[in-house]
Amino acid sequence: MSLGRYVFVFLLCSIEFLLCIAKLSLHSHYSNDGKTSHNKKFFVNGPSCKMPQMDPFSADIMKFFKRRQFRKCCTDKDLVVSEFDSDLRQYRIKIDEHLAEQLLKKFHNATLKCTYQVIGRNKKSSFPDKDFSLSKAQTINQSFVVPKTIDFIFTQCHAVIEKTEVKLLQKDAFLFVQDRLEHRQKDPEDPPPDVESKPNVIILGIDSTSRMNLRRSMPKVHKFLQRPGWFEMQGYNEVGENTLPNLLALLTGNAEEKAKLNGRFRRSGFIDKLKYIWQLFKQNGYMTAFGEDSGKINAFDNHNPGFKKQPVDYYLRNFIVALESILKTRREFGNVFCLGRKLAFKYLSDFAMQFMQRFQNAAPVFGIFWSNSFTHEDFLGATALDQVFLEYLLLCDKLGFLDRSIVIVLSDHGYKNGVSRQRSKSGYLEERLPIMFIHVPPWFRMRYPQYVENLKINQNRLSSSFDLHLTLHHLLQLNATSMADFSPKLQASQCKSCQSLFFQLPYDRNCSQAGIGEKWCSCEPTETVTNQVLIKKVAREVVRHMNEHLRNRNLTKLCQNYTLKKVLYMDGKLAPTDDSLEDDQLHTYIITFDTNPTSAHFEATVQWNMERNTLTMNMDELSRLESYDKHSKCTRDPIVKKYCICKSFK
Repeated sequence: MSLGRYVFVFLLCSIEFLLCIAKLSLHSHYSNDGKTSHNKKFFVNGPSCKMPQMDPFSADIMKFFKRRQFRKCCTDKDLVVSEFDSDLRQYRIKIDEHLAEQLLKKFHNATLKCTYQVIGRNKKSSFPDKDFSLSKAQTINQSFVVPKTIDFIFTQCHAVIEKTEVKLLQKDAFLFVQDRLEHRQKDPEDPPPDVESKPNVIILGIDSTSRMNLRRSMPKVHKFLQRPGWFEMQGYNEVGENTLPNLLALLTGNAEEKAKLNGRFRRSGFIDKLKYIWQLFKQNGYMTAFGEDSGKINAFDNHNPGFKKQPVDYYLRNFIVALESILKTRREFGNVFCLGRKLAFKYLSDFAMQFMQRFQNAAPVFGIFWSNSFTHEDFLGATALDQVFLEYLLLCDKLGFLDRSIVIVLSDHGYKNGVSRQRSKSGYLEERLPIMFIHVPPWFRMRYPQYVENLKINQNRLSSSFDLHLTLHHLLQLNATSMADFSPKLQASQCKSCQSLFFQLPYDRNCSQAGIGEKWCSCEPTETVTNQVLIKKVAREVVRHMNEHLRNRNLTKLCQNYTLKKVLYMDGKLAPTDDSLEDDQLHTYIITFDTNPTSAHFEATVQWNMERNTLTMNMDELSRLESYDKHSKCTRDPIVKKYCICKSFK
């Protein structure tokens, strides 16, 4: 062999050796004690998932953080009040005669006239979820017993002189969770309801709330959730971009992303055909309820027609839609906050409390109570919710619901736009790591110690709403000893390897095995890219793909083309295992950038081939980091809205 060939082989071996050292150097960041060589800690620290911990009080977010004051919706007293008559098992409406007398003093010879109208679901409407019915006004007599056929009413009280209404004194609305079960006379020797075989299941949702923002904004609630019996799933990762896919994964075992992309959710009746977990609870003798405190920003009706048929036994939807129409509203934190004299959230919490109270000695209950009003549009809104939500939890505890129920406090995702996403590096992970706490009562902890031990372990394992879906199934068959005891029909259709949180999750689990796509996966720590030449190459190629996508979807007549304005930063994902480094040329980057027109603020997760200088990205997964409603009014498609800057926008 010639000297030149020896030199060539030596150089080739040297290059391969240096590449090997580079790989080892990259992975020497990680160790098995939960820390890196830079003393970095992790929420999840398995071979296939390294989910970095973050400081909720880091300087980049705290410079925008400010506690918001909670302002009451009214300061006057209730003229009309609602009570539950435990003997009749019916609600009673009363008029505060002393207050009425005081109010009528302002009017000479005036009398009080109070009326009610029944709010219902307009079954004749093409879109019943977006509508309501309102009956003719009926006079309220003192101590009016509400018929069991009535769930919601709207009341008005006027000062009247000779049949002429001279002054509206007060408007209000009331909800009644009516007990329509058949009740026989109970024998004192009858055993109490067996809550241990069919425990109550209560899900309390706070929209757009990350684990970090809970600690930052709601310290009182966070302290309550540290009590015995509560377990925080610190590795709980979102599976989709907004509320709908994350809630569908929980309720149906399928995020239905393909159905969302091809527009099937915009077809009337589509969501009615899905199989929801509440249907299975209903078949097992449970009473079911679902409520949200916002009519316009909600899970199933936002840009979609909603349910044609009422999906559960007790449904708050039409009541809230009605109140947003017939009562004076006040907006706070970017959303409808007050419905007349009461908090929108107060109607939701009353609905939840009545539901739990009505059936506590009669039937098991399954309820989902979801709040959007404080937190959906403003991550600082959670600061005003802290005391209100704490009182909600304390009342649940005082009334004994926590002793009888499995209670889950969770969110769909963290905050998706605004300063927490635009100005904070931690915002990327905050969006992907929502809160998820599960409470098991004392009797459960005594009867199922292994399940409790598994919950403790699973707190620091990667989990998703597909796992939570199967946990709900598990509550209907608590004698199951492994996932093999579950019918194949019950498996989460989008994640066949997912499992109940009462069974130990795998230590070496990766995002794919938890049903979490690459875009949303928080298992790979990142490093900031400093190579400006590479950053510009990737950014220009991303913008080229965006414009090409507009052409391919025939959107160029509707939407404006983009030009790159500036790159804020680009991070590279660090693979947690050596197996992920087989292709040294393929790198995953998260790039945050602004475009013209309108200084639109985007984030894209892309794959870049270093050898070919080519890029792969999914435009439908592009994230918009600021509110874009005013820019995208020319389209109703929720996917297109994210990236369309309408030509009609000025």
